[in-house]
Amino acid sequence: MSSLVPLELWLQASPGPLLPQLRQALAREARRLAGSGAEPLRWAITAVDPQRGLRLEGIVVGPAPAPGL
Repeated sequence: MSSLVPLELWLQASPGPLLPQLRQALAREARRLAGSGAEPLRWAITAVDPQRGLRLEGIVVGPAPAPGL
């Protein structure tokens, strides 16, 4: 069984193709939130701010937590 974890992060995009940057940031945040093997399930750009960049929100699928946690 897997666990679902909400994800929200701000990304300052660098020059160059945007999609690879988004995928890398989402994968990094997924691992931080839910551990090794976690992956973003669904995500969206929900805001754009000139100072903060792009706000990404989504759901991460991660390994099931150990029993008793």
